[in-house]
Amino acid sequence: MLADLSGKTAIVTGGGQGIGRGIALVLAEQGADVAVADINDERSVSVAEEVQALGRRGISIQVDTTDNDSVKRGVAESISGFGHLDILINNAGIGRLTGSSGSSLEDDWEENWSAVMDINVQGVMRCAKAVLGHFIDRNYGKIINTASGAGRGPIWWGPAKGPEGMANPYGPSKAAVINYTQYLAASVAEYNINVNAICPGQVWTAFHGADPSNLSDPAHDAFMEKSKDVIPLGREQTPEEIGKLVAFLSSDDASSITGQSIHIDGGQRMA
Repeated sequence: MLADLSGKTAIVTGGGQGIGRGIALVLAEQGADVAVADINDERSVSVAEEVQALGRRGISIQVDTTDNDSVKRGVAESISGFGHLDILINNAGIGRLTGSSGSSLEDDWEENWSAVMDINVQGVMRCAKAVLGHFIDRNYGKIINTASGAGRGPIWWGPAKGPEGMANPYGPSKAAVINYTQYLAASVAEYNINVNAICPGQVWTAFHGADPSNLSDPAHDAFMEKSKDVIPLGREQTPEEIGKLVAFLSSDDASSITGQSIHIDGGQRMA
C-alpha cells in the first residue's frame, strides 16, 4: 500500500474532474472515505460513485468555494456523513474566466483577477477556516492545497520574452496559495495539523479547455509536444500521479512534513 489511510476521511474540493478526481480515487484506493465536493453536482455524484465502487464510503456535496455559507455547509455535511473529518484537499481552482486570456493588459483584467483570486486564494482560505475548528478540537488534521509551479514565477523554456497572456492572475494566485500554506502551517502546528501544497506540472485535463478523454484532439498533440519541450522527463503528468503524492502527504508517514510546496512536474521547476 502506498499510504495507509484506513479509517481516514477526506473532503476534496474540485473533486468532480481532472486532478481532483484523480486525488479522490487514489485516496479511496488507499483506504480513505471521500466526500467529493464540486460546484457541478452531476460530476461530484459520478466520482462519489466511483469511490463507492472501490469499496469506500463516498458522498457527493455541491460546494461553491466563493460562497462561505456553501463551504460551511459542505464541511458540515462531510463531518455528519462520516462522523469526523481528517483531511482537506483544497483543489478547486480556475485559470481565467472563459473567453479571456485574463491578462492584466486586457480591458477586462479587473473582472478576471477578482474571479481568479476569489476562487484560487479566498476559496482555499474559506475551506481551511471551515475545517480548522474541527481539526483543532481533535488535535489532528491534514490540509493539502493545490498550488502550481507558476506560483514560483513565469515558466517557459525558449525565448527570453514570454507571451503577453502570461500577465494573468493564475501565477500570482498560486504564489499566494504557497505563501498562505506556509503561514497557516506555522500557525496551526501546535495542534498537530500539517499543511502543505502541491505544485503539479503539465496535466491533460479540462483545465486546458478541451475534452481530456479525446486523445485524438489536435490540442492534445500540441499539449504532448509542449510537455516534451519543457519537461526534462519528456512527458506530462497524470491525475493519478498527483493523487499519489497527495495520499502520502495525507498519511501519518508524512507527519514531519509541513509548510512545504512540493513540485510534481517531471523536473520542469527544479528548486
